[in-house]
Amino acid sequence: MNREKTIKTPIGLIKISAQADALTSVELVGEDVFSSDKEDASDELLEKAASQLTAYFNGESKSFDLPLNWGKMGNFRKRALEETAKIPWGEVITYGELARRAGSPNASRAAGGAVASNPFLIVVPCHRVIGSDQSLHGFSAGSGLKLKQQLLELEGHTITNQKVNFKK
Repeated sequence: MNREKTIKTPIGLIKISAQADALTSVELVGEDVFSSDKEDASDELLEKAASQLTAYFNGESKSFDLPLNWGKMGNFRKRALEETAKIPWGEVITYGELARRAGSPNASRAAGGAVASNPFLIVVPCHRVIGSDQSLHGFSAGSGLKLKQQLLELEGHTITNQKVNFKK
């Protein structure tokens, strides 16, 4: 049985979905999806996920400890997203570096495709993957690159002309 909980965050409404003992998705949803008449499922896993996301947005937590159901995704996509989940708060890597970490150093485009289809917004921090020229590239959630920039700035990065300014 699929269970859901929707929470309000500084970037909009986030719907957390779970089956059995793992999350199946964390996604940004439109205001029209939220209804005060709808009862969200209340269980330990959904509450834990909601609490960790709230702590992230409040600057109280920099990591997530949640079970994820990767579903039936392909091997490279799964490896790329598992590696993305390991990128620490406040750090960024390139698509090429992600491909290397996932075991296919020449697959930077495939790494981009993997993060573009990330079902776990923020929990698997695809916003921390940038272009080799330090620029923000593709982000399919919410307002796209604007949201990616907002999340990176929340983590302490300075962005100028859609490029991450690295501290020296």
